[in-house]
Amino acid sequence: MLNVKDRDLIVPGDLLGSDILPDMNCYMEGGNVYSAVEGLVRVDGRKIKVVPSSGGYIPKRDDVVIGVIMDVLTGKWLVDINSPYICAMSGEEVSRDAAKTDLSRYYKVGDILTAKIGSVNEVYSCQLMKPWKIENGLIIDVNPKRVPRVVGKQKSMLNMIREKTGARIIVGQNGKIWIKDGNVDLAVKTIKKIEKYAQTQGLTDQIAEFLDKESRGNPIKPSYHINESED
Repeated sequence: MLNVKDRDLIVPGDLLGSDILPDMNCYMEGGNVYSAVEGLVRVDGRKIKVVPSSGGYIPKRDDVVIGVIMDVLTGKWLVDINSPYICAMSGEEVSRDAAKTDLSRYYKVGDILTAKIGSVNEVYSCQLMKPWKIENGLIIDVNPKRVPRVVGKQKSMLNMIREKTGARIIVGQNGKIWIKDGNVDLAVKTIKKIEKYAQTQGLTDQIAEFLDKESRGNPIKPSYHINESED
């Protein structure tokens, strides 16, 4: 029996129901299932989970992230990816003889890059692969838990923002978003609006209306090619 409905907002310790299957961020006690975090309830048949409304980024294999080079060591870099866990990138991503190469020729402290997480160990330390240096443009921060809403199903929300603003946008799963060209201000306003109202039903239609209103009379035609590395 459920004590909540799909998309209800709950806090830690709230009773979710009994005779149901606890999934992510839920725990069972005395036959009852409770929430372990503050967030949004999602019900799938007899299975229930809670999507956290806040929290830091936990690395996951194949995620695309945006990071900052924190240190250049022998054969590797240390990278800040907005996470409490250690993240490194092997020098072999750019050089076959990384141990004897001055890696700061490629990436120095403070450089910003986007890359894919290639591996994550049992304590969430991770390795990056396929880096691409980010230059110019603007980087904004959003709650990592809101990133799926910014992207949308099959990238529908992200592609709509790109089309309506003419901006190049790379969304890092770690809550870092790079924006360049086009109407950057409108892109930022739109993303922040999505972050604020992420748990609102019918958000896609509201954002479409917002973008149409804000860009009316000033249509923008993107003059760039979006490739998979920017998704």
